[in-house]
Amino acid sequence: MVWIIVIVVLVIGAIGIAYLANLPGEYQISRSRIYDLSPQQLFDKIRDFRSWPQWSPWLIHEPGTHLEYSADCDQEGGYYSWDGQYVGAGKLTHLRFQTPQRIEQEIEFTRPFKSVCQVSFHFTERDEGTELTWSMQGRMPFLFRFMTAKTVAMITKDYDLGLAMLAGHLNPDVEHPRLSFDGPTELSAQQCLCQPFEGDLQSMVPTMGSAFPRLIDYVQSRTELSAPPRVVYHRVDMDKKYFVCDMAAPVASEMELGDYQLKTFDGGHYYQVTLQGNYQFLELAWYSAVAHIQMLKLPLDGRRPSLEVYENDPRPLSNSNEWMTRLYIPIK
Repeated sequence: MVWIIVIVVLVIGAIGIAYLANLPGEYQISRSRIYDLSPQQLFDKIRDFRSWPQWSPWLIHEPGTHLEYSADCDQEGGYYSWDGQYVGAGKLTHLRFQTPQRIEQEIEFTRPFKSVCQVSFHFTERDEGTELTWSMQGRMPFLFRFMTAKTVAMITKDYDLGLAMLAGHLNPDVEHPRLSFDGPTELSAQQCLCQPFEGDLQSMVPTMGSAFPRLIDYVQSRTELSAPPRVVYHRVDMDKKYFVCDMAAPVASEMELGDYQLKTFDGGHYYQVTLQGNYQFLELAWYSAVAHIQMLKLPLDGRRPSLEVYENDPRPLSNSNEWMTRLYIPIK
């Protein structure tokens, strides 16, 4: 009997090793954005590691992360290291400069697992400014190869967020996201007049752009909103970009329904994240919100919907950087 168990374990182990061996171990990520600066100006900003906390898509999760800089951190051979409870630990070193076209770096992760990757920044002069391309090449440890695709997707989002935050750091008037992770909160039950929606992102964006204002105007022509309008997400498939949700206008009392539905949504325990900036950054905000909760190891409650609450009306605001949206993710 013992030998049978040993054989089964060995077979399962062999299958697992064969599965991992057939997965790609190497990966490459590259994201770009154009900035209204010269290549030299942008080159000097990127090579100065002391500016990185202002636009790092990782350090926003743990502002208290312990950072150390070498005396020559803006020169070849210069480095900075980080050590945080949630963002892990590692070291980023400048390897070579090709001024002002390219910066080559090595990033060494020491926690939560050990890995070494090559990072580069490429600066290309364009008619409208400088195109910055941020790239990474790496290899997943053998036993973590099953995480390669997810890792690539995560770092891609991080790079997009970092490039957008860098734009705001360089020029506060440029559209850019500002995120704050506000913490757990309790929400009460909310009665809303709703316009249901089910479909993909391509159809959701124009539908919200037309149907949501009609819903708000309908409510406000008969009564006052009892709370900011919101989208209540019942089901989200980010791989297929498919959503089942309600566009919802909170109301305090019964009213003529018209073409809409009256629904009551339960409250409960949520984690609150605030995005200040254009709605185009909402996908990145949701990604960062979920990543933050996972870092904190808070259990999600998939039985209740997530909420996207629009704290102010964007129509009278001249700058989208003033738009404020709060995300509420249900936790246990």
